[in-house]
Amino acid sequence: MKKWFFIPFIILSGLLQLTVLDSWRIFQVKPDLLLVSMVWACFIFNFRQAFLLSIFCAVLKDTFLPWPFGINTILFPLWCFLIFKLRKQLTLDYAPLQIALIFIVTLMQNIATGLMLILMGYTIAAGIFLRIVGVGSLYTTLTGALSLWVLMRMNLLRSE
Repeated sequence: MKKWFFIPFIILSGLLQLTVLDSWRIFQVKPDLLLVSMVWACFIFNFRQAFLLSIFCAVLKDTFLPWPFGINTILFPLWCFLIFKLRKQLTLDYAPLQIALIFIVTLMQNIATGLMLILMGYTIAAGIFLRIVGVGSLYTTLTGALSLWVLMRMNLLRSE
């Protein structure tokens, strides 16, 4: 296994999210590659390693966002913990289940982030909130499917 490739994969995901994906927005929404990287870390590594990588992804994302630092630093490790709890209950080695999990995690992330921002006093129009939740979750899921293919080609992730 070439697990040491994953840190550069996370850094590349962060760089792509900050640069190239600005040109590939759909309805002013771009995919969350760092969230996808965190989900894949939960499938590749043991809990401790995945938890640390989820914190790394979250801090990297929080560093470049315009809103208060810490929202993702709280949520990413929470999703990592919940994914590992789910993995104890279900076998998630089937690619469509992994992609569905990305959709669910992304949906929960977008809803939780929006609600936290609203509770902090930020104003978010209902249409923008729904667009981020709906389009953002679908776009991130499609990007997650593409990254699944990349990780399988690198022999980092095995899926049926």
